[in-house]
Amino acid sequence: MSREQQLKLLKDKRKAIIQDLEIFYQNAFNEISKLNVAEGDIAKLCQLLLLSKEAALGPMQKEIERPLITNPANDVRESKLN
Repeated sequence: MSREQQLKLLKDKRKAIIQDLEIFYQNAFNEISKLNVAEGDIAKLCQLLLLSKEAALGPMQKEIERPLITNPANDVRESKLN
């Protein structure tokens, strides 16, 4: 498998993990909204869940958006010399 194929496979897996996490967090928020507890307690729990979501999804999303550099350094130097 080429390096580009491996990188695409990893990117696709990251996207799938993000989708799974989004579903998890949506379900968690839905369950929290059904709790029969004080509004303040629900707000605190939702805030914690939002922080958790941001910490889980943020780095994964940044990695997906990062540009891929697939040329080895030697190839770049050689192309500049020509």
